[in-house]
Amino acid sequence: MITAQRSKGILSNAKNKPVLALGDVMLDAYLTGPVERLSQEAPVPIIAVQDEQFFPGGAGNAANCMATIGIATHLVGVVGGKGRINYAEILEEEYKKCGIITHFSTDPNRKTTLKLRLAAVKTTKQHVARVDMEDTQPLDAEKEKEVCEYMQGLVREINPAVISLHDYKKGFLTENIFKVACEISEKNQIPIFADLKQDTFVKYRTFIKNASLFFLKPNRNESVETAKQLNGFDKDGSSDEELSEVAHIIQNETPINIIITRGGKGAALYEIGKDPYFVRPEEVEEQFDVAGAGDTVEAFLVAGYLGGATIPEALEIAIAASQVAIRKFGTSVVTEEELLAWLEN
Repeated sequence: MITAQRSKGILSNAKNKPVLALGDVMLDAYLTGPVERLSQEAPVPIIAVQDEQFFPGGAGNAANCMATIGIATHLVGVVGGKGRINYAEILEEEYKKCGIITHFSTDPNRKTTLKLRLAAVKTTKQHVARVDMEDTQPLDAEKEKEVCEYMQGLVREINPAVISLHDYKKGFLTENIFKVACEISEKNQIPIFADLKQDTFVKYRTFIKNASLFFLKPNRNESVETAKQLNGFDKDGSSDEELSEVAHIIQNETPINIIITRGGKGAALYEIGKDPYFVRPEEVEEQFDVAGAGDTVEAFLVAGYLGGATIPEALEIAIAASQVAIRKFGTSVVTEEELLAWLEN
């Protein structure tokens, strides 16, 4: 496993380098308080809210991870203008607090994506309910064109070292936005690190201009589903051999680099023209919350690349960071100090 000293040098080299992040932006909200009685209107607990917290969600979580470790993270996304409460204003305020450089366009016909968690506290914290507000239809042609033109201008302005794509199927990553990202990558020789849903990859894969610059990061389930869609693969990908078969099927269709995360079992890297590389961490006993672990992996893969690491080294750093992330409650980020302490111990 990579050492803390080597990781420190890599992360130091990554600081202040510009990244163009694209994806579905969300607001994660947590309302917490004690429960003393049930409602007379229905058999549900009444939460007397004492604490409200807001965090970047979706593509914002990965951007937050990158900004936290000092990367100049420029995030392009679309927020909504529909509804009586201006959640877009709260979202942008929270993103800027985290050091994310926001480039948001407002669509008056959409809702800002909100994931609201209600938690009751007595002796322990109990997640009671989640309320989702969102519109998931693709951006209309006018908004799509606006975003594409803005991306091209922003690339000329900031000269990003990496493009980071984050797909949550909330409508942002349209065919044209993906195509423009791939064209920018090829023209400027900028690698793309992409966390895509399997349906998105299968539908858009033919638009990838330079496969050697494309790094796809699915989890095991997503990669297996992709292989099923491509050629009817009928296994679960649980073994090294089956996972390698999955990667081979995908690379036969499009010869990209693939990083498949495996939860507590680590990850597998399939670089074009190289033997598979497996990262097998010791299992974390205290797993409090796996939410956002994939975003953590994506962010630290980018950080490793920016800092001059090999892709295997970047993956080792990323998996170590994800082990720290799953020991935290809720959507959370991992600091450089936390990562280095984990590696040292």
